[in-house]
Amino acid sequence: MNIEYRNGLLFVSLVVSHEGISETIHDLVLDTGAAQSIIDMDAIQLLDVSSKNEDEFVFMSGIGGRESALRKRMDHIQFDSYHMLNAHLDFAYLDEHPGINGLLGSDILLSGGFVIDLKELEIYQKPIT
Repeated sequence: MNIEYRNGLLFVSLVVSHEGISETIHDLVLDTGAAQSIIDMDAIQLLDVSSKNEDEFVFMSGIGGRESALRKRMDHIQFDSYHMLNAHLDFAYLDEHPGINGLLGSDILLSGGFVIDLKELEIYQKPIT
């Protein structure tokens, strides 16, 4: 998968499927320093990400401080050719960061065994040997 380098940041896309609806979320910052991926609520057009009984509110901490997020189980996510069933994603309003629809974090990158090639601006899964 190609990585887009823009304004000093690395951008990728993620497909999220839930309750029979799929949506591609563009403009996610590839962030190896983020333990958990997070999606901006305003970037969601089709999926229902309203709070349900089985969801939980979590706090994320980073250089910008501490913010709350809604952690939801999604039926399926796809990043390049990597698929995860019943994956948990965090959702929050990221109003202070226009043009950024979220972070693709280490939760997905590590579980998929991804290699980031900064010279070629590509990300791919390491072949199983």
